[in-house]
Amino acid sequence: MSATSLYRSHMSNQHDTSPPNRRRWPRLLAIVVGLILVLIVARAWLGGADTPENGPPPAAVVETVRAETRVITEAVRGVGTLRASAEIDISPEVGGRITLLAFREGGRVEAGQVLVELRDARLREQLNSREAALAAAVSRARNAERVHARAETLRAQRQISEGDYEQAFTDMQAAQADVRGLEADIAALREQMAEMTLRAPFAGEISEQQVDEGAFVEAGRRIATLYRADPLHMSFSIPERYAGRISLEDEVEITVASFPGERFAAELDVISPSVDERSRTLGLRATIANPEGRLRPGGFATARVIVERRDDLPVLPEEALIGTRDGFIVFVVEDGRAVRREVRTGLRDNGMVSIVEGLAAGEQVVRLGHQRVSDGTRVEVVSDAQSANTR
Repeated sequence: MSATSLYRSHMSNQHDTSPPNRRRWPRLLAIVVGLILVLIVARAWLGGADTPENGPPPAAVVETVRAETRVITEAVRGVGTLRASAEIDISPEVGGRITLLAFREGGRVEAGQVLVELRDARLREQLNSREAALAAAVSRARNAERVHARAETLRAQRQISEGDYEQAFTDMQAAQADVRGLEADIAALREQMAEMTLRAPFAGEISEQQVDEGAFVEAGRRIATLYRADPLHMSFSIPERYAGRISLEDEVEITVASFPGERFAAELDVISPSVDERSRTLGLRATIANPEGRLRPGGFATARVIVERRDDLPVLPEEALIGTRDGFIVFVVEDGRAVRREVRTGLRDNGMVSIVEGLAAGEQVVRLGHQRVSDGTRVEVVSDAQSANTR
């Protein structure tokens, strides 16, 4: 046997003679580690139950609101322009030179008030001429009447021929006709003269003047515009689907940018008999009382027509609702826990929604913090709005 073989046999004998405990130690260590891991996993799995060591899970923090009955409305909106209920241009029917502008630009005028006076020298000359001619014609007519009266006396006495009598009668008729013709001319001239004094046909507000005193204006030239701003009108349109729900008795509110947050009461006075084929909208007109003149014609406005009103249902803010595939749910707080409740909604208005089914007035509903709760979760209320009306 070689030296190498003897060495290997010696080393093999040394390994075979090592103590048995040293060979089992790694195996025991692995078993102990495995048992420890099993205990850790089991403790973690069972740790969800309340134990004296870790206590119950913390309550979810939420904000709530109490459902209360209140008035809620369904409304449809439309936009339009405020218009004067009457608008007329102040313009002469005959030409003339302006001798007086008797109004303050932008001011108020009363019905019948003199606004403008014009003068036409030619009309005045014609009137003077016709009046002089009338005086002469009246004198001639009176003389012809006396001649005719004397001719009638002579005719009765058979002292005048029939031809002379007829001539006296004809002269009288001609003189009287001249008088009537001149009187008609004078009346027409005076009517034209009266038309040169322009008066306000109704009370209202008048615009700035378009011409100056002393200027000559032709017939029909606009001098100013008069507006009747009380009441005002507003025409607007609403979607066709509301056509069957609109009536003249519906309440209307008007808002304008110049008075933010303020609402002006109005009344519907016109509902179009047909729907616009191109826009599929229904035309409406509202009348707005404006006794103080706060609203001005030409202003942009929004109309809100109330088509339905309810005051017998509990109301919640929209953020209290959770949308689902089948509708909506809310979480009602009962005995410190969140209870899932399916609800059916009704009217919506200005961020509020009425609840038709599934909720009673006075119940406490989670408004904020839904993501932290499920059915049965303990909750801690940090803010409770006493009523939906506090919004």
